[in-house]
Amino acid sequence: MVVIKLLKSKVMSSTKYFLNQFLAQERRLIVKSQKKLKKVTICNKLVLLLCLIFFSTTYVNAQKGLFIKLSLGPGYTTEYSSINSSGFTITKNHAIGWGITDKFALQIGEFGGLVWQKFENYNYINLDAFGLGFSYRTPIDIKISVLGAYSKVSFAHKWSEAGGDDGGNGIGINMSMDKEWFIAKRWGIGLGPQVFWLKTKETDYKFFNVSLNASIVFYLNPVR
Repeated sequence: MVVIKLLKSKVMSSTKYFLNQFLAQERRLIVKSQKKLKKVTICNKLVLLLCLIFFSTTYVNAQKGLFIKLSLGPGYTTEYSSINSSGFTITKNHAIGWGITDKFALQIGEFGGLVWQKFENYNYINLDAFGLGFSYRTPIDIKISVLGAYSKVSFAHKWSEAGGDDGGNGIGINMSMDKEWFIAKRWGIGLGPQVFWLKTKETDYKFFNVSLNASIVFYLNPVR
């Protein structure tokens, strides 16, 4: 009888021990799951907040009348016909225009950039384009702009001499998309991607650029 009682006691002790271990492991798994769930919930809330900030701008009549846009940003440019290389670029995408309606505007634009690109004994390539185009503003204040332009390419040894030796003239096409936020009655700031393509006639250079530009816009007519 004593032996049986001892066996029962050991069995009960072992059962309690394994049960406690199992429950402790289950609790650890539950705690880990709760922590992961909290992280996912926080991430979802942050994404939702960013989406609300990005898209919840109140629609305003910001396109009518004169406006001036200054835009700069980092980009990457590839020449794919003669030089066949790529380089980091400081890009520009300036414009002055007139809003015909709340949505459509005509504009004169300047775009291009200074490319850090080694070519022969040159260290920099300067791309400039001047042209005409139009822009369309969506109901959530995203402005889409398209320009056709006359372009010019030049080569330089130093960045301060970016308008150096002539590399030829040609044509250019630009497309940009800017999300705008209005910070005052006549002022807005924007952020968005830009792509442009340039081709020279005599020298047959072909450049393609992708960039992310920040902009500041002045509207002659108050937007609020």
